[in-house]
Parts: sequence; C-alpha cells; structure tokens
Amino acid sequence: MLSLYIHIPFCQSKCKYCAFSSFPIADKSEQVEEYIGSLVKEIKLYWEMTNHTPLKTIYFWGGTPNLLWFEKLDYLISKVEKSFNCEDVWELSFEFNPYPEEDIYNLVQNLQKKYWKKYPRVRFSFWIQSFDNEVLSLAGRKSSFLGLVDFLRGLQPLKQDNTVFNFDFIAFWKWNKSKKWNSYLRNPSSIDFFTNFVNSQFADSFSLYTLELFDNQIRKKKDKDILISWSYFWTDEEIYEEFSLLKDIILNAWYLRYEISNFSLAWKSSIHNRTYREMEDYIWIGLNSSSFLNEKSVNEKIQQYLWTNEKWNWIRFKNTVDLNNYYNWNFLDKKEVQIMSEKDYLIESFFLSLRTDRGVENIKGYEEILVKNYEEKLKLFQEEDLLIFEREKLLLTDTWMDVFNSIITEIMQEI
Repeated sequence: MLSLYIHIPFCQSKCKYCAFSSFPIADKSEQVEEYIGSLVKEIKLYWEMTNHTPLKTIYFWGGTPNLLWFEKLDYLISKVEKSFNCEDVWELSFEFNPYPEEDIYNLVQNLQKKYWKKYPRVRFSFWIQSFDNEVLSLAGRKSSFLGLVDFLRGLQPLKQDNTVFNFDFIAFWKWNKSKKWNSYLRNPSSIDFFTNFVNSQFADSFSLYTLELFDNQIRKKKDKDILISWSYFWTDEEIYEEFSLLKDIILNAWYLRYEISNFSLAWKSSIHNRTYREMEDYIWIGLNSSSFLNEKSVNEKIQQYLWTNEKWNWIRFKNTVDLNNYYNWNFLDKKEVQIMSEKDYLIESFFLSLRTDRGVENIKGYEEILVKNYEEKLKLFQEEDLLIFEREKLLLTDTWMDVFNSIITEIMQEI
C-alpha cells in the first residue's frame, strides 16, 4: 500500500521559525489555480507508474492547506479518488491553522460531513504552537492566547466518533529569571490552561517540537532587519527544559509517547506518520516534496521518469524547489534521486524505528551497521534504565528518547 502526501505551500504569512517550502500568497491568487492544476497532473502521473497500488493514507500539509478551503480540498481529494484505489484508506488528514476561527469551524464541518462515512478516520491537526503572546508575536503567528482559548472552546462541539484532533506545540522558552536566577513563568495562566486542556483529554494527540531557527529568517522592527536569534529564545538547554515540562504534563495525563515528538491516547496515533518511521512506501506530491518507493510498488515507467536504468530495491527522490518549474510540470529534481543500497536501507530503518514506541525488532539483522560491542553497550544502558533490550528487540525509554542522538552515536558505525 501507498501513503499519499499533498503539499500546499501557500500561507497568509511566513512564520519566522518555518523551514518548509512555503510562501505568503492571497487565497484567490491565479497561482493557486495554477498550482492545483500541476498537482492534478502529478497525481495522474503517479497513477500511471504505481500499478494502481491502493492508498493507505491521504495527508494535506503545508504551508497552510486551509487556505484552499473546502471546494479546492474536496476537488483534489476527488482527483486522488479517481486516480488511485482509495477503498482501503485508513486515514484522511489535514493540517490547519487555528484562524480565522469561524472559517476553520466551517471547513472542519464540511469535511466531516463529506468524508466521515467514506473513511474510518478523519484527522485534523491544528498549529497552536504556543500560549505565550510574546512568543506568538515574535514567531510571526496571527493568533493570541485568548484567541486560541476561544478557538479551542469553539472546536469542542465539532468532535465526532471517527474524528481525531491533534494539536501542535513548540517549546520556544520565553520565561523570566528571578533575582536568584530561577526560571519562572511570566504568564502562569498559560501553563495552567495548557495543563487543564491536556487533562481534559479532549485532544486525541499532541505533537511537541523544539524550536529551530535559521539565519535567513528575519523580522522588521523600526525599519531595521533584526535577526531572530537565541537572544529572544535562550539556549538549547533552556528550550529543552520547557519541552520536558510540557512533555511531562502530557504524559501525566495518560498520553502515550509513540514517537520522539508525538503523543496520543490509545489507538489515536497518526497512521500516516507511522508509515515514514516504518519504511512503508509513500509519495509526496507538490513543491519540494520527497518520496520513497519499493520497486514492487511501481512499474517500468518509473525508470524513465527518474532518468535511471540502474536496478534498485528502494529509491528516494525529490521534487523541484523552483515554482516555475513545477508550474511547467517539470516536477522532478534530477539531482535528488537516490538509489538506496541494502546498507542505506538498514541505516535508515534502524534510525527511524528507534524513534518510535515499537522500537527495533530483530537487532541481529542490523549488525552490519552497528559497532562490534553494541550488545555490551546496550546491556550497560539497560542497567541504567535507559532502554529495554531483550529477545533481540531494542526499545528506548522516555529518558533516552529525549537524548536520542546519544545512543545512535554510541552504537551505530555511521549515520
């Protein structure tokens, strides 16, 4: 089976922390129509190359997919359904901003009404990011703490049996220091609301990330370009401290950590996200999108499309980052085609599996890429309650999920 990701690069404005291929654009721009036309062309292109392989999940991400609103999202889904076998789709997912509130409510209701009988699960993920007004402003978000509170309250009546609500947060760290240099919250009501919201279990799942900033991300202030830097958001250690605080609140409310940055109630984890971690086949369409395929999922037409005659078992490739190329149906970036060797596959499979609650099965099968004394190292880590290692299965505890890179560098020969 395949999972399909559809990238919508349009935004109302570019958030300062965002490293994805996205850009501000008016929602009725001609570029939107042109982009949708290219998406439809690419959908048909993959239908011709994938032997009518049935889809497992469909996922809209961005950018800001809600800028397309119901009619255009519905149109794209109809094109997917005409081109692929969607009878066994398990999950239809959308990533939305929490504003404008009424428009988002209407969009959620329309999508539920259209698809709740067709698909077992309709999942909505909302980018909350922070309950701190200063952080929201510095990051370029168009929301406020009170606005987000109102949004979440208005969302409650929209919950249905087969609807999954996920909420994204980022640990920015924007606290104050006391005279004794102890950290304290500038706005305690924010963390109180977060705690109460989590404990209500209205949310089916949470995504919790640490902040990443990039040198080319700037903001305007008094006609001067000011780099958004750690002077605003402190250090890695302090950002991790906030991550730990938010994470513990989520775990204490009986959410399960099913991946390093993702938490869910039982049976509510993202099916789509798990496809990446478990090395299942997926196609990403749209600007600067990446795909991963097994040769059994495609036919000979893929060879010509990828400009390669080499035999392969697994392959990764990316789309162009040039919007004009994409509009002209020159989707593929020919420099970003990677035929994976058996060793490449083992490295990536081990790395991704270890990030999840399912861990690595049959670790003996990965010995080629591990250090010679890996069993000795793992047993020492197990004695410190950092991981579970038994019957050839390796599973990280919560503590070591937080410092994932440490164990990877200890036991893998190369990354």
